[in-house]
Amino acid sequence: MHTSLPGVPRRRLGLLVAGLFATVPHIHAIAQEATVGAMLTVTVNGERESDAKQARSRGALGSLSDLETPFATATVGSERLEDRQVTTLANVFSEDASVSTKGGTYTQSAYAINVRGLTLDFTNGYKIDGQPFQMYGVELPLETVESVQLLKGATGFLYGFAAPGGIINYVTKRPTEQRTFSASAGYTSGGLLREHIDTGGRFGDNGRFGYRVNLAHEEGDTYNGAALDRDAASVALDARLSQDVTWSANLLYQERDLKGGVPTVSLQVYPAASAGLPVALDGQADLGAYPTTYYDSTMYMGTSAIDWRLGRDWKLNVNYGYSLKRIDSSIETLYLTSQSGNYSNRLNPFYRPELTYHAVNAIVEGSFATGALKHRVSFGAGRQTLTRMLNVQSALSLFGPDTVGNLYAAPPALVDTSVNNPRVFKISDYAQKSVFASDNVDIGEHWSVLAGVRYMDYRNLNWNAAGAQTSDYHEKPTTPTVALLYKPSADTTFYTSYVEALEDGGTVSTTYANANESLPPLTSRQAELGVKTDRGNWGASAALFRVKRGAAYADYSSNPQGIYVQAGELRYQGLEVSGHADLQRWLTVNAGATWLDAEYRATTPAIVGNRIESTPRFQAVLGVNAKVPQVAGLSLHADASYVGAQEVNSANTFEVPAVTLLNAGGAWRTRITDHYVTLRLQVNNLANRAYWYSTGSNSLQVGAPRQVSVNARFDY
Repeated sequence: MHTSLPGVPRRRLGLLVAGLFATVPHIHAIAQEATVGAMLTVTVNGERESDAKQARSRGALGSLSDLETPFATATVGSERLEDRQVTTLANVFSEDASVSTKGGTYTQSAYAINVRGLTLDFTNGYKIDGQPFQMYGVELPLETVESVQLLKGATGFLYGFAAPGGIINYVTKRPTEQRTFSASAGYTSGGLLREHIDTGGRFGDNGRFGYRVNLAHEEGDTYNGAALDRDAASVALDARLSQDVTWSANLLYQERDLKGGVPTVSLQVYPAASAGLPVALDGQADLGAYPTTYYDSTMYMGTSAIDWRLGRDWKLNVNYGYSLKRIDSSIETLYLTSQSGNYSNRLNPFYRPELTYHAVNAIVEGSFATGALKHRVSFGAGRQTLTRMLNVQSALSLFGPDTVGNLYAAPPALVDTSVNNPRVFKISDYAQKSVFASDNVDIGEHWSVLAGVRYMDYRNLNWNAAGAQTSDYHEKPTTPTVALLYKPSADTTFYTSYVEALEDGGTVSTTYANANESLPPLTSRQAELGVKTDRGNWGASAALFRVKRGAAYADYSSNPQGIYVQAGELRYQGLEVSGHADLQRWLTVNAGATWLDAEYRATTPAIVGNRIESTPRFQAVLGVNAKVPQVAGLSLHADASYVGAQEVNSANTFEVPAVTLLNAGGAWRTRITDHYVTLRLQVNNLANRAYWYSTGSNSLQVGAPRQVSVNARFDY
């Protein structure tokens, strides 16, 4: 039996969710009485702007649309997330052929995805409303999200330190102009129940004040016998202080407790002479040998911002973000020892990191002309800090002859005999200060040049459990970016860009012999050539890219447990294409493919020329969305995704076989009296394929089995 973290009382939102079914209509009534005298009916005729043409925050670049951004991008909105009943980041970008999952929702790697073969930086590669959040071990509540944005590639100039895979930004739900209230309930095969309430609106004179509240609860059994209990809440507020000044704030909370889960399968002691990997097993298999395994996470985040329009062409944004994440876990790993599926268990019985971010940023955006040249500029400054606390290493239940089992048999009944030290210590302090500026210069009607630079002051201090300082890394790098854009028409952009990036070297995990060693930052350089077009009823994009990255990998030449080192260079180059088209008014098809060549360069001689692990050579997706003409409000969708074979380690000893997965579902939206009701069905892994997927060097996960989800939503 495990206990909750000290100082973090358990808050159950299930009763609140049920209570709000009754109370929110009364809240709306009060808000309506407060504003009815000031309400004015306005009719607007127009065409909804496409996602590609909507401006979004692009870090140091300011507010640019997808078509104006000289990098590959992707955005998934809340409507699609709801229709597909997406509950995990692993499925958010399932229709993007450059993205592959490296973790499942019931594992400690729920956050992990690869973009163009590069794993996103879990310390700096994820943002919530543009603010940094440390994602390791966390599955964020998608019920609170309006959209999830992906900016692919090296992003050093835009956001500072980050791995060259890209940046994911969760945009939380904002106050609505009209009063809204929706309640939904769902069920997923295995035994998971979900409830969600979403309400928003405005009140006060002329709707000066806005609010948006989301509450979610999830509880029950997962497909493999684990148990999940999750509560989440978010509150978004804003106040129009004047015609030109708006204040906004957002609070986000989640506690997610997982008892059991899907253990990692390691190949560190797997015989190199084996002919291949064991046959993939059914995802419903319960591999938990230790009944005390669990993975609990708690997160809080608060942001506040001022948006100030300084004139017709200028605006200022100042924002502050705070986040706290705690993990309390007892994690099991299975070490494969034979192709027949034999393994030894190992338990990491006490892992309790705590990470705290503070970040403040200010950015000014504006435009002006110098003769025939038109300038769109942005400049600003920022500072962010990260403090990481960690527990003293406990005595582990090591794998050995007394902890053996087999993948295809019931797991052995093992007892945890480890000794835990509850003491925690500060392992690292990280601070990043930066100033940045960019200028997007329009040269005539069709051409533009973008140039930007970010100067950083980066310091990383590290200590061991005894309190002795182990490293002090302090550098002041400069990261530039430059791009040339050509727009033959308003809906098409050709671009070429160059950008550099720095990423935190991180701390070596407990998997390796040099556990908890802090590594210096890595440098990456990226060149990209691409085209984007959005014609309303069809759109397409293509990008050729090359990334050269400092190499970090596991070296097993001198130690069988592996030493995680930095040396040499990795090269990623490839082509990605995607497109969508409305074949009929009721039928849309989307497709995409990515070809990737990822190779070790100038590293340890034994692996030079080898393929980088966990990088498929080819990925493809095909999706269909249909609004059934014969049934009002009924829509159907289906998609197929193919992920090619992947090497499982730097030595290229074994491959994870290619896999094709099918998903399908539908939604029916109808009106009952004066309210809308939406019924949804989603089936993932329709063919119930058994498969492995690679999560990193010598690490595998069991793929999820067929899962059926149903959901009903009521809009007040």
